[in-house]
Amino acid sequence: MRNYVQATLLVLLLIVTANEGLADGPNDASRLFLDRIVPTLYEKCFGCHGGASTEGGYSVVDTEKIFKAGDSGISPISIDQPEKSELLQRLISMDPAIRMPLDADPVDLKSIQDFRTWIASGAMVGSKKEQEKKPVSLVELYGNAAPSQKAPMHYTRPIAISSVLLSADSRSLLVGGYSEVLDWNIEMESIACRIPTRGRLISDMKWAPGGKLVVASGAPGKFGVLEVFDFATKVRLSPFGYSRDICYGISSSPYRNEVAAGFADGSVSIFSLETYQSRVSSLAHAAGVTSIAWSSRNDRLYSASLDRSAKSFGTTDGELRFAYSDHERSVGGIVDTQYGPVTLDETGALRVWSEGDEARTSAKQDGFAPVVQRLLVANETLLICDKERIRRVVIVQDEVDDEKAKDKEKSDNEKPKKKKRTRFKELASLQSIPNRRIISATANTDGCVAAGLDDGQVVLWRTGESLNPWKSWIALP
Repeated sequence: MRNYVQATLLVLLLIVTANEGLADGPNDASRLFLDRIVPTLYEKCFGCHGGASTEGGYSVVDTEKIFKAGDSGISPISIDQPEKSELLQRLISMDPAIRMPLDADPVDLKSIQDFRTWIASGAMVGSKKEQEKKPVSLVELYGNAAPSQKAPMHYTRPIAISSVLLSADSRSLLVGGYSEVLDWNIEMESIACRIPTRGRLISDMKWAPGGKLVVASGAPGKFGVLEVFDFATKVRLSPFGYSRDICYGISSSPYRNEVAAGFADGSVSIFSLETYQSRVSSLAHAAGVTSIAWSSRNDRLYSASLDRSAKSFGTTDGELRFAYSDHERSVGGIVDTQYGPVTLDETGALRVWSEGDEARTSAKQDGFAPVVQRLLVANETLLICDKERIRRVVIVQDEVDDEKAKDKEKSDNEKPKKKKRTRFKELASLQSIPNRRIISATANTDGCVAAGLDDGQVVLWRTGESLNPWKSWIALP
Protein backbone atom coordinates (compact mmCIF):
# COMPACT_ATOMS: atom_id res chain seq x y z
CA MET A 1 0.00 0.00 0.00
CA ARG A 2 2.80 2.38 0.91
CA ASN A 3 4.56 1.77 -2.42
CA TYR A 4 1.27 2.31 -4.23
CA VAL A 5 0.74 5.70 -2.56
CA GLN A 6 4.32 6.72 -3.28
CA ALA A 7 3.95 5.73 -6.93
CA THR A 8 0.66 7.63 -7.15
CA LEU A 9 2.38 10.76 -5.85
CA LEU A 10 5.01 10.46 -8.56
CA VAL A 11 2.35 10.07 -11.26
CA LEU A 12 0.53 13.14 -9.97
CA LEU A 13 3.77 15.11 -10.04
CA LEU A 14 4.42 14.05 -13.63
CA ILE A 15 0.91 15.01 -14.71
CA VAL A 16 1.04 18.43 -13.04
CA THR A 17 4.51 19.09 -14.44
CA ALA A 18 3.42 18.08 -17.93
CA ASN A 19 0.38 20.35 -17.78
CA GLU A 20 2.35 23.34 -16.54
CA GLY A 21 5.40 22.68 -18.69
CA LEU A 22 8.99 22.35 -17.59
CA ALA A 23 11.17 25.40 -17.15
CA ASP A 24 12.05 26.84 -20.56
CA GLY A 25 15.82 26.93 -20.06
CA PRO A 26 18.75 27.31 -17.71
CA ASN A 27 17.70 30.80 -16.66
CA ASP A 28 14.26 29.55 -15.62
CA ALA A 29 15.76 26.56 -13.84
CA SER A 30 18.30 28.64 -11.93
CA ARG A 31 15.57 31.16 -11.06
CA LEU A 32 13.45 28.32 -9.73
CA PHE A 33 16.42 27.17 -7.68
CA LEU A 34 16.86 30.56 -6.05
CA ASP A 35 13.18 31.34 -5.55
CA ARG A 36 11.84 27.95 -4.44
CA ILE A 37 14.51 25.31 -3.92
CA VAL A 38 16.90 27.37 -1.78
CA PRO A 39 14.23 28.43 0.78
CA THR A 40 13.04 24.83 1.16
CA LEU A 41 16.56 23.43 1.56
CA TYR A 42 17.43 26.17 4.06
CA GLU A 43 14.25 26.02 6.14
CA LYS A 44 13.63 22.26 6.03
CA CYS A 45 17.06 20.63 5.55
CA PHE A 46 19.84 22.91 6.78
CA GLY A 47 19.28 22.15 10.47
CA CYS A 48 20.40 18.52 9.99
CA HIS A 49 22.50 18.84 6.83
CA GLY A 50 24.18 22.24 7.09
CA GLY A 51 27.28 23.64 8.75
CA ALA A 52 28.73 21.20 11.27
CA SER A 53 25.62 19.02 11.01
CA THR A 54 25.78 16.45 8.20
CA GLU A 55 23.35 13.70 9.15
CA GLY A 56 23.85 10.64 6.98
CA GLY A 57 26.97 12.23 5.53
CA TYR A 58 24.87 14.51 3.30
CA SER A 59 25.38 18.28 3.27
CA VAL A 60 23.45 21.17 1.74
CA VAL A 61 25.91 23.78 2.97
CA ASP A 62 26.72 25.07 -0.53
CA THR A 63 25.95 24.67 -4.24
CA GLU A 64 28.62 22.02 -4.66
CA LYS A 65 27.85 19.72 -1.75
CA ILE A 66 24.12 19.37 -2.49
CA PHE A 67 25.12 17.25 -5.52
CA LYS A 68 27.43 14.93 -3.57
CA ALA A 69 26.20 11.61 -2.22
CA GLY A 70 26.00 10.96 1.50
CA ASP A 71 26.70 7.72 3.30
CA SER A 72 24.28 5.82 1.06
CA GLY A 73 26.54 6.42 -1.92
CA ILE A 74 23.48 7.18 -4.07
CA SER A 75 23.54 10.40 -6.07
CA PRO A 76 21.06 12.82 -4.48
CA ILE A 77 20.18 14.38 -7.84
CA SER A 78 19.71 12.45 -11.10
CA ILE A 79 19.06 14.77 -14.03
CA ASP A 80 18.42 11.89 -16.48
CA GLN A 81 15.89 10.21 -14.19
CA PRO A 82 14.50 12.90 -11.87
CA GLU A 83 12.00 10.54 -10.21
CA LYS A 84 14.85 8.30 -9.07
CA SER A 85 16.78 11.14 -7.46
CA GLU A 86 17.55 10.22 -3.85
CA LEU A 87 16.62 13.74 -2.74
CA LEU A 88 13.18 13.52 -4.33
CA GLN A 89 12.62 9.98 -3.05
CA ARG A 90 13.37 11.12 0.48
CA LEU A 91 10.86 13.96 0.23
CA ILE A 92 7.94 11.79 -0.93
CA SER A 93 8.58 8.59 1.03
CA MET A 94 5.72 7.30 3.20
CA ASP A 95 8.20 5.62 5.55
CA PRO A 96 8.76 7.98 8.52
CA ALA A 97 12.26 6.51 9.00
CA ILE A 98 13.21 7.47 5.44
CA ARG A 99 11.18 10.58 4.68
CA MET A 100 12.88 13.91 5.09
CA PRO A 101 12.71 16.11 7.03
CA LEU A 102 12.91 13.59 9.84
CA ASP A 103 10.50 14.00 12.76
CA ALA A 104 8.87 17.02 11.14
CA ASP A 105 5.96 17.84 8.86
CA PRO A 106 6.49 16.66 5.27
CA VAL A 107 7.34 19.12 2.51
CA ASP A 108 4.19 20.32 0.74
CA LEU A 109 3.23 18.94 -2.68
CA LYS A 110 3.96 22.21 -4.50
CA SER A 111 7.53 22.25 -3.17
CA ILE A 112 8.04 18.62 -4.16
CA GLN A 113 6.82 19.51 -7.65
CA ASP A 114 9.33 22.37 -7.72
CA PHE A 115 12.16 19.95 -6.92
CA ARG A 116 11.11 17.58 -9.70
CA THR A 117 10.81 20.43 -12.22
CA TRP A 118 14.18 21.86 -11.22
CA ILE A 119 15.97 18.50 -11.51
CA ALA A 120 14.31 17.65 -14.85
CA SER A 121 15.30 21.06 -16.19
CA GLY A 122 18.99 20.47 -15.53
CA ALA A 123 19.30 21.27 -11.80
CA MET A 124 20.91 24.63 -12.53
CA VAL A 125 22.09 26.73 -9.59
CA GLY A 126 22.95 29.74 -11.73
CA SER A 127 24.18 30.61 -15.20
CA LYS A 128 26.84 28.42 -16.79
CA LYS A 129 29.53 30.94 -15.83
CA GLU A 130 28.22 31.13 -12.26
CA GLN A 131 28.27 27.34 -11.94
CA GLU A 132 31.92 27.30 -12.97
CA LYS A 133 32.83 29.67 -10.13
CA LYS A 134 33.52 28.63 -6.56
CA PRO A 135 30.58 27.19 -4.57
CA VAL A 136 28.14 29.63 -2.97
CA SER A 137 26.90 28.96 0.56
CA LEU A 138 23.23 28.19 1.05
CA VAL A 139 23.09 30.80 3.82
CA GLU A 140 24.14 33.54 1.39
CA LEU A 141 21.73 32.31 -1.28
CA TYR A 142 18.89 32.27 1.22
CA GLY A 143 19.75 35.77 2.41
CA ASN A 144 19.45 36.98 -1.17
CA ALA A 145 16.46 34.81 -2.10
CA ALA A 146 14.34 35.27 1.03
CA PRO A 147 11.53 37.66 0.16
CA SER A 148 12.14 41.05 1.74
CA GLN A 149 9.30 42.23 3.93
CA LYS A 150 8.41 45.70 2.84
CA ALA A 151 8.20 48.34 5.52
CA PRO A 152 4.66 49.62 6.11
CA MET A 153 3.93 53.11 4.84
CA HIS A 154 2.37 53.90 8.21
CA TYR A 155 2.91 52.00 11.46
CA THR A 156 -0.39 50.98 13.04
CA ARG A 157 1.17 50.90 16.50
CA PRO A 158 4.42 51.99 18.12
CA ILE A 159 7.24 49.46 18.21
CA ALA A 160 10.08 49.10 20.67
CA ILE A 161 13.12 50.78 19.12
CA SER A 162 15.87 48.17 18.99
CA SER A 163 18.66 50.37 17.60
CA VAL A 164 19.54 54.07 17.32
CA LEU A 165 22.55 55.92 15.91
CA LEU A 166 23.52 59.60 16.04
CA SER A 167 25.43 61.43 13.33
CA ALA A 168 28.65 63.14 14.41
CA ASP A 169 27.14 66.61 13.88
CA SER A 170 23.95 65.78 15.85
CA ARG A 171 21.76 66.65 12.87
CA SER A 172 20.52 63.13 12.10
CA LEU A 173 19.20 60.34 14.29
CA LEU A 174 18.89 56.93 12.66
CA VAL A 175 16.19 54.70 14.11
CA GLY A 176 15.63 50.99 13.47
CA GLY A 177 12.12 50.32 12.20
CA TYR A 178 10.44 47.39 10.44
CA SER A 179 12.67 46.33 7.51
CA GLU A 180 14.08 49.85 7.31
CA VAL A 181 16.27 52.47 8.90
CA LEU A 182 14.50 55.78 9.47
CA ASP A 183 16.71 58.85 9.05
CA TRP A 184 15.26 61.61 11.24
CA ASN A 185 16.11 65.29 10.97
CA ILE A 186 16.59 66.17 14.63
CA GLU A 187 15.88 69.88 14.33
CA MET A 188 12.63 69.36 12.40
CA GLU A 189 11.70 66.09 14.15
CA SER A 190 10.71 64.74 10.74
CA ILE A 191 11.80 61.84 8.54
CA ALA A 192 14.43 62.86 6.00
CA CYS A 193 14.75 59.43 4.39
CA ARG A 194 13.72 55.77 4.73
CA ILE A 195 16.43 53.17 3.97
CA PRO A 196 15.09 49.63 3.20
CA THR A 197 16.96 46.67 4.71
CA ARG A 198 16.99 42.95 3.95
CA GLY A 199 16.10 41.95 7.51
CA ARG A 200 12.97 42.74 9.47
CA LEU A 201 14.68 43.54 12.79
CA ILE A 202 17.51 46.09 12.96
CA SER A 203 19.90 44.83 15.64
CA ASP A 204 22.81 47.28 15.32
CA MET A 205 24.10 50.22 13.26
CA LYS A 206 27.52 51.82 13.04
CA TRP A 207 29.28 54.51 11.03
CA ALA A 208 32.28 53.46 8.94
CA PRO A 209 35.00 55.49 7.21
CA GLY A 210 34.08 57.37 4.03
CA GLY A 211 30.54 58.25 5.06
CA LYS A 212 29.36 54.63 5.08
CA LEU A 213 26.61 53.20 7.22
CA VAL A 214 26.77 49.52 8.27
CA VAL A 215 23.51 47.88 9.36
CA ALA A 216 22.94 44.47 10.95
CA SER A 217 19.47 43.04 10.44
CA GLY A 218 17.59 39.80 9.96
CA ALA A 219 15.02 37.46 11.45
CA PRO A 220 15.96 36.02 14.88
CA GLY A 221 16.81 32.33 14.70
CA LYS A 222 16.42 32.29 10.92
CA PHE A 223 18.97 34.47 9.12
CA GLY A 224 21.06 37.59 9.50
CA VAL A 225 22.85 39.89 7.10
CA LEU A 226 25.13 42.93 7.18
CA GLU A 227 24.57 45.73 4.68
CA VAL A 228 26.63 48.79 3.89
CA PHE A 229 25.16 52.01 2.48
CA ASP A 230 26.62 55.22 1.10
CA PHE A 231 24.84 57.51 3.54
CA ALA A 232 25.03 60.60 1.31
CA THR A 233 23.18 58.90 -1.55
CA LYS A 234 21.40 56.21 0.56
CA VAL A 235 22.54 53.64 -2.02
CA ARG A 236 23.11 50.07 -0.81
CA LEU A 237 26.69 49.19 -1.75
CA SER A 238 26.62 45.52 -0.82
CA PRO A 239 25.13 42.90 1.49
CA PHE A 240 27.67 40.62 3.19
CA GLY A 241 28.29 38.59 6.34
CA TYR A 242 25.30 36.28 5.98
CA SER A 243 24.57 34.09 9.02
CA ARG A 244 22.00 31.70 10.49
CA ASP A 245 20.91 34.22 13.10
CA ILE A 246 20.97 37.95 13.62
CA CYS A 247 24.36 39.54 14.27
CA TYR A 248 23.92 41.44 17.53
CA GLY A 249 27.17 43.39 17.61
CA ILE A 250 29.21 45.29 15.02
CA SER A 251 32.09 47.76 15.33
CA SER A 252 33.93 49.84 12.74
CA SER A 253 37.68 50.27 12.68
CA PRO A 254 38.76 53.82 13.59
CA TYR A 255 41.43 53.76 10.88
CA ARG A 256 40.85 50.93 8.41
CA ASN A 257 38.01 50.49 5.95
CA GLU A 258 36.82 47.47 7.90
CA VAL A 259 34.04 46.36 10.20
CA ALA A 260 34.02 43.59 12.82
CA ALA A 261 30.97 41.51 13.67
CA GLY A 262 30.06 38.98 16.36
CA PHE A 263 27.60 36.18 15.63
CA ALA A 264 25.17 33.92 17.48
CA ASP A 265 27.38 30.87 16.95
CA GLY A 266 30.17 32.50 18.96
CA SER A 267 32.29 33.48 15.97
CA VAL A 268 33.90 36.86 15.30
CA SER A 269 34.86 38.12 11.83
CA ILE A 270 36.56 41.19 10.38
CA PHE A 271 35.23 42.22 6.96
CA SER A 272 36.81 44.50 4.38
CA LEU A 273 34.42 47.24 3.23
CA GLU A 274 36.16 47.21 -0.15
CA THR A 275 35.87 43.51 -1.03
CA TYR A 276 33.13 42.64 1.52
CA GLN A 277 35.03 39.44 2.26
CA SER A 278 36.07 38.16 5.67
CA ARG A 279 39.76 38.90 6.33
CA VAL A 280 39.92 37.33 9.79
CA SER A 281 37.44 34.87 11.27
CA SER A 282 37.55 32.67 14.36
CA LEU A 283 35.23 30.76 16.67
CA ALA A 284 35.90 33.01 19.62
CA HIS A 285 33.23 31.98 22.14
CA ALA A 286 31.20 28.97 23.23
CA ALA A 287 27.96 30.96 22.94
CA GLY A 288 26.58 33.98 21.11
CA VAL A 289 28.57 37.21 20.87
CA THR A 290 26.63 40.14 22.34
CA SER A 291 28.98 43.06 21.77
CA ILE A 292 32.07 44.03 19.76
CA ALA A 293 34.47 46.96 20.27
CA TRP A 294 37.49 48.05 18.24
CA SER A 295 40.31 49.52 20.28
CA SER A 296 41.32 53.13 19.65
CA ARG A 297 44.83 51.88 18.90
CA ASN A 298 43.36 49.70 16.13
CA ASP A 299 45.41 46.68 17.23
CA ARG A 300 42.78 44.97 19.37
CA LEU A 301 39.26 43.71 18.92
CA TYR A 302 37.18 43.14 22.06
CA SER A 303 34.21 40.78 22.26
CA ALA A 304 31.61 39.99 24.93
CA SER A 305 29.54 36.83 25.03
CA LEU A 306 26.71 34.89 26.59
CA ASP A 307 29.35 32.33 27.66
CA ARG A 308 30.22 34.57 30.65
CA SER A 309 33.47 35.77 29.17
CA ALA A 310 34.97 38.64 27.23
CA LYS A 311 38.09 38.41 25.08
CA SER A 312 40.53 40.47 23.06
CA PHE A 313 42.09 39.50 19.73
CA GLY A 314 44.77 40.89 17.48
CA THR A 315 43.19 42.68 14.51
CA THR A 316 45.99 41.56 12.19
CA ASP A 317 46.17 37.85 12.94
CA GLY A 318 42.95 37.23 14.90
CA GLU A 319 44.96 35.52 17.66
CA LEU A 320 43.64 35.56 21.23
CA ARG A 321 45.40 38.11 23.42
CA PHE A 322 43.48 38.02 26.72
CA ALA A 323 40.42 36.32 28.20
CA TYR A 324 38.44 38.30 30.80
CA SER A 325 36.79 35.42 32.61
CA ASP A 326 35.82 36.43 36.14
CA HIS A 327 32.21 37.22 35.23
CA GLU A 328 29.44 35.40 37.05
CA ARG A 329 26.84 35.68 34.27
CA SER A 330 26.57 36.57 30.59
CA VAL A 331 28.55 39.61 29.45
CA GLY A 332 26.47 42.06 27.45
CA GLY A 333 28.81 45.00 26.99
CA ILE A 334 32.46 45.75 26.36
CA VAL A 335 34.19 49.02 25.40
CA ASP A 336 37.73 50.33 25.13
CA THR A 337 38.96 53.14 27.41
CA GLN A 338 42.31 54.75 28.16
CA TYR A 339 42.46 52.67 31.36
CA GLY A 340 41.79 49.36 29.61
CA PRO A 341 38.72 47.44 28.45
CA VAL A 342 35.54 47.75 30.52
CA THR A 343 32.85 45.07 30.73
CA LEU A 344 29.26 44.97 32.00
CA ASP A 345 27.69 41.62 32.89
CA GLU A 346 24.19 40.35 33.60
CA THR A 347 24.60 40.71 37.36
CA GLY A 348 24.98 44.47 36.88
CA ALA A 349 28.71 44.43 37.63
CA LEU A 350 30.98 46.93 35.87
CA ARG A 351 34.67 46.05 35.62
CA VAL A 352 37.78 47.70 34.22
CA TRP A 353 40.60 45.33 33.30
CA SER A 354 44.37 45.75 33.43
CA GLU A 355 46.56 43.68 31.13
CA GLY A 356 50.00 42.37 32.06
CA ASP A 357 50.97 38.73 32.06
CA GLU A 358 47.24 38.08 32.35
CA ALA A 359 44.03 40.09 32.57
CA ARG A 360 43.03 41.24 36.06
CA THR A 361 40.15 43.29 37.41
CA SER A 362 41.55 46.64 38.51
CA ALA A 363 38.18 48.14 39.54
CA LYS A 364 34.65 46.84 40.01
CA GLN A 365 31.30 48.41 40.82
CA ASP A 366 28.01 46.55 41.34
CA GLY A 367 24.45 47.82 41.42
CA PHE A 368 23.63 48.37 37.75
CA ALA A 369 20.56 46.92 36.03
CA PRO A 370 20.78 43.07 36.10
CA VAL A 371 20.20 42.53 32.38
CA VAL A 372 22.27 41.64 29.35
CA GLN A 373 22.90 44.97 27.65
CA ARG A 374 25.50 46.86 25.67
CA LEU A 375 27.81 49.43 27.16
CA LEU A 376 28.44 52.84 25.59
CA VAL A 377 31.40 55.18 25.96
CA ALA A 378 31.62 58.76 24.72
CA ASN A 379 34.36 61.22 25.64
CA GLU A 380 35.61 58.69 28.23
CA THR A 381 32.21 58.65 29.97
CA LEU A 382 30.50 55.26 30.32
CA LEU A 383 26.76 55.24 29.65
CA ILE A 384 24.58 52.49 31.14
CA CYS A 385 20.83 52.17 30.55
CA ASP A 386 18.81 51.60 33.72
CA LYS A 387 15.04 51.53 33.16
CA GLU A 388 14.05 55.19 32.63
CA ARG A 389 17.48 56.78 33.01
CA ILE A 390 21.00 56.59 31.64
CA ARG A 391 23.63 56.37 34.33
CA ARG A 392 26.97 58.07 33.65
CA VAL A 393 30.22 56.75 35.06
CA VAL A 394 33.81 57.89 34.64
CA ILE A 395 37.04 56.08 35.53
CA VAL A 396 39.50 57.95 37.70
CA GLN A 397 42.98 57.12 38.95
CA ASP A 398 44.47 58.62 42.07
CA GLU A 399 47.48 57.95 44.27
CA VAL A 400 47.08 56.23 47.60
CA ASP A 401 49.51 54.89 50.18
CA ASP A 402 50.88 51.48 49.28
CA GLU A 403 50.57 49.73 52.63
CA LYS A 404 52.19 46.54 51.34
CA ALA A 405 55.31 48.43 50.28
CA LYS A 406 56.00 49.96 53.70
CA ASP A 407 59.35 49.03 55.18
CA LYS A 408 58.68 48.29 58.83
CA GLU A 409 62.32 48.84 59.69
CA LYS A 410 62.28 52.40 58.41
CA SER A 411 61.32 55.37 60.44
CA ASP A 412 57.64 56.15 60.84
CA ASN A 413 58.44 59.70 59.75
CA GLU A 414 59.48 58.54 56.29
CA LYS A 415 56.77 59.03 53.67
CA PRO A 416 55.15 55.77 52.51
CA LYS A 417 55.33 54.71 48.89
CA LYS A 418 52.42 55.57 46.63
CA LYS A 419 50.49 53.46 44.15
CA LYS A 420 47.81 54.21 41.57
CA ARG A 421 44.26 53.21 42.39
CA THR A 422 41.65 52.84 39.65
CA ARG A 423 38.02 53.38 40.58
CA PHE A 424 34.63 54.27 39.14
CA LYS A 425 32.98 57.60 39.88
CA GLU A 426 29.30 57.99 39.11
CA LEU A 427 27.97 61.28 37.76
CA ALA A 428 24.38 62.51 37.76
CA SER A 429 22.10 60.41 35.55
CA LEU A 430 20.29 61.51 32.41
CA GLN A 431 16.55 61.40 33.10
CA SER A 432 14.19 60.01 30.46
CA ILE A 433 10.39 59.68 30.20
CA PRO A 434 8.88 58.39 33.48
CA ASN A 435 7.62 54.78 33.41
CA ARG A 436 9.10 54.10 29.96
CA ARG A 437 12.02 51.70 29.57
CA ILE A 438 15.14 52.55 27.56
CA ILE A 439 16.12 49.60 25.34
CA SER A 440 18.73 51.17 23.02
CA ALA A 441 21.08 54.13 23.19
CA THR A 442 23.72 56.01 21.22
CA ALA A 443 26.13 58.89 21.80
CA ASN A 444 28.61 61.00 19.85
CA THR A 445 31.64 63.08 20.71
CA ASP A 446 29.57 66.24 20.22
CA GLY A 447 28.04 65.66 23.66
CA CYS A 448 24.70 64.42 22.37
CA VAL A 449 23.06 61.24 23.73
CA ALA A 450 19.94 59.58 22.34
CA ALA A 451 17.82 56.66 23.51
CA GLY A 452 15.11 54.48 21.97
CA LEU A 453 12.23 53.54 24.28
CA ASP A 454 9.90 50.56 24.46
CA ASP A 455 6.93 52.66 23.27
CA GLY A 456 8.51 53.97 20.05
CA GLN A 457 9.75 57.27 21.47
CA VAL A 458 13.24 58.66 21.12
CA VAL A 459 14.78 60.94 23.71
CA LEU A 460 17.80 63.21 23.21
CA TRP A 461 20.05 65.03 25.67
CA ARG A 462 22.77 67.65 25.35
CA THR A 463 24.90 66.45 28.22
CA GLY A 464 26.72 69.74 28.65
CA GLU A 465 23.48 71.65 29.13
CA SER A 466 20.97 69.63 31.15
CA LEU A 467 20.20 66.23 32.64
CA ASN A 468 16.64 66.50 31.31
CA PRO A 469 15.70 65.69 27.70
CA TRP A 470 16.44 68.21 25.02
CA LYS A 471 13.99 66.65 22.56
CA SER A 472 11.62 63.67 22.39
CA TRP A 473 9.08 62.37 19.88
CA ILE A 474 7.43 59.20 18.56
CA ALA A 475 9.97 58.19 15.93
CA LEU A 476 7.76 56.06 13.67
CA PRO A 477 5.83 57.00 10.51
